[in-house]
Amino acid sequence: MKLFGRILAIIYAVLMIFALLKAKSKTVSTLFIMIGCFLILIYSIGDMIWYKSPIIILIIGMISVSIGTFLNGMKQNNIHISHHIIRLVIESIITIICWIGK
Repeated sequence: MKLFGRILAIIYAVLMIFALLKAKSKTVSTLFIMIGCFLILIYSIGDMIWYKSPIIILIIGMISVSIGTFLNGMKQNNIHISHHIIRLVIESIITIICWIGK
């Protein structure tokens, strides 16, 4: 279960980074998303190397990604509430799997 959670977290972070690379404009929202992805990757890799990475790093990373995506939607005047709810559910599931796997 622990390995599955780390793999999901890494896939999520890589997909978010890929989406950023495809984005046309780079703003503060991009910075929030990049920091969040970096923290998610640090949690996942740190958990593999040291076998004890604080879950708070993952939580802060997920929150940072959510803030960045919400800011991006506000900037574009195109906020899709259902999109953000789905993202929060996915982030919550990944976080719970990583927490349970401890």
